[in-house]
Formats: sequence, C-alpha cells, structure tokens
Amino acid sequence: MQNTTNTLSGRDLERIINNKSASIELADILFLKFSSDTGTILNLGRRGSLFAPEAILAIIKNFACHNLLKWSDVELADREDENIDFPASQNKLAQKIQKILMAASRTQNFVYLGGGHDYIYPTVSALNHFTKKMVVINLDAHLDTRTDINPNSGTPFRQIAEQFEGELEIIQLGIHDFANSISTMSNLPNGKEVVATYEDVRFGTKDFTETDKFLKRVIPYHKDTMYVFSLDADVLESGIMEGVSAVNHRGLPYNFVEDVLLYSIDELKCQHFGIFEYNPVYDNLSQKGARTLASLIYQIMDDRSFT
Repeated sequence: MQNTTNTLSGRDLERIINNKSASIELADILFLKFSSDTGTILNLGRRGSLFAPEAILAIIKNFACHNLLKWSDVELADREDENIDFPASQNKLAQKIQKILMAASRTQNFVYLGGGHDYIYPTVSALNHFTKKMVVINLDAHLDTRTDINPNSGTPFRQIAEQFEGELEIIQLGIHDFANSISTMSNLPNGKEVVATYEDVRFGTKDFTETDKFLKRVIPYHKDTMYVFSLDADVLESGIMEGVSAVNHRGLPYNFVEDVLLYSIDELKCQHFGIFEYNPVYDNLSQKGARTLASLIYQIMDDRSFT
C-alpha cells in the first residue's frame, strides 16, 4: 500500500491556514472579527451570529492557497461592554478599528466579519476618518434604516447617514418591500440613498443575465471615492442560505451576488468588505451557508490585482 503521509502533509502546507502572519501589521489581507450577536438580539433577532466569524474562517483556512499573500485576524467585539452601554461600545469600537487601519499600512484588503449588521456602523465611522467621499454598496433584504431610538442591527445605515462627514451614497440592492416598514423606508437625514428592490434587480438585469450593464448604470466608478461592500447574508436565496435570523424565500441568486463582489473588486477598486448576519446555529450539517460566504471571501483573497 502506498504511504500517503508525505502527500497529505505536503497538501496541508498548500492551504491558506499556513499563510497566516504573526502580526496584523504584516498582513496583506486582514480579517476584523466581531463575534457578538448583541445588536441582533436588541433587534429581536435569533441568537447565534456570534459564532459566524470562526465558522466562516474555519472553512477558508482549508482552501488551497494559490499565492504568497499573508493574512491575519483580530477579534474586536466586547460583549460585556456592549451589554453595559451598547451605543458607547459602538463608538469605542470605531476608535479601535481606526487605530488598526492606521497600523495596517501593508494591508490591501480588509474583511469585516460579523456578527450582526450593526457592526457596519462603527466600521464606516472609522473609515470616515480616511475619506470624505464614500459609496456603500449594501446587498440586503432589509434597508437597516429603522427609526428605533436605541441602536441595533436594524439601524446602522440611518446612524451612518446621521453622522457621516462628507459626501455619502448608500446603494441598497435586493430589498423587499414586505420586509421593511414605512418608517424604515423614510428618507435619510443626510446623504443619498439608492434603493433597487429584488424586482428592480431582476428586471434590470433581465433575470440576472445582464449584470454588468446594470451595475455600471447603478454603481458607476468615481475617482477619489472609497467604496465599501456590505453583504447581509439574508439577501441570498433560502436554497443556499438557511443560516440567518430571517430566511429569505425570495432572495438573490449566488451568481448575482458574486458578480457584484467581483465588480466591486475589479471596477470599483474596493478594499473594504463586510459579511454580516450569518448564523451557524441555523445552518444545516453541510455548512452550506458558511461555505457559500467563504467562497465569496476566497474571491477577495485570490484578487489578481495583488500580483
């Protein structure tokens, strides 16, 4: 019988896990983890998204590595602090993210892993210190612009619009009218919001066959603008994404979501990518939701602009 020990060990050396950097300052790709579901619970959602960052990374680490890029990760969520004063914890987190972004001068791509979608607010708040012109591309079934007095995973984009300093545009793709109240759909206090519902996307792409034309029209590239990609996992169709707080029976197909991601990388030169609201507790035994999100992140890690 052939001895496969050496073959297997050699294969292990070719996995992404072996390219981890000991220092975040030396990482080409940095994962900022938010292992908490406090914001989701405050929004009356289901518990479990705190396990998402590790569940997704566990799959990514075992993918084959086709380049010499180094990656690292850092945990930033403080659930104890969130339970004491959630709004104050968001402001503290924004300061932490800002310091990391300043220190990671080598890093070319940043992946923000939630946790609840509330973490997009401190992320954008931190990025606001580096740019005064930003476009946020949000793929989501929900606008996440709730008018609640207390912040939660349903309020981040209204919070962003209230406090952003400079020119801000929020482009919402995949939204469902039935999933958003009238108050949620009310105008934001500042900035521009473009909403393309599921129906708008479907018909605008001719049943998801002409994505490039649609994206160039809805999200044109502008120089000196920072683009931020934000994905709420519940935007994906339920056939591939069961592990979320609110399963989407009429979600976007994977290929469209991947096309938006690749357009953000190739055309918009995006360097900041957020993945939120995946809930491993409600995924199935094959972990198909985590594998779906990991495959999207692999596109970022395999970015050919590095080479």
